[in-house]
Amino acid sequence: MMKKILTILVLLAAFTGVYAQQQGSVVPDNRLYSKFQSDDINNMVNLLPQEITYWNWFADNGFVVKNTSQEVAHKYPALKFYDKDTKLAAEEEIAYDEATFNIMAYDFEILPDKTNIYRIGDTGYIVNIYSSRKLVEKYNKFMRNE
Repeated sequence: MMKKILTILVLLAAFTGVYAQQQGSVVPDNRLYSKFQSDDINNMVNLLPQEITYWNWFADNGFVVKNTSQEVAHKYPALKFYDKDTKLAAEEEIAYDEATFNIMAYDFEILPDKTNIYRIGDTGYIVNIYSSRKLVEKYNKFMRNE
């Protein structure tokens, strides 16, 4: 009887450890630190790892950058940097480099049913932030395929 109880306790401890490792295995993308305080990221990792998974995905897939004419681009508001300490928009972005672009470094709004568009300075580039409806569709598809 004692062997059964000990075996059950060992198995329970092992499964609990595996579950805890799976929950804590989410690693925040470094780009998230441009938008969120370190404490907030740590809380998400520990309490809401699925939120980290979402923001990691969003940093690559929540938007699209397009090149258009400067006349068309100037119809949209400027993309501005985000100050995570004050939680306010800061200075305007004036250049675009595909290799280093980090959407999480900017102040943007996700609209419920409509793509939100910002221009990048006078470059002719615009950033389309998908609507929350489109983000849910794309993210659910991503999660099904993972």
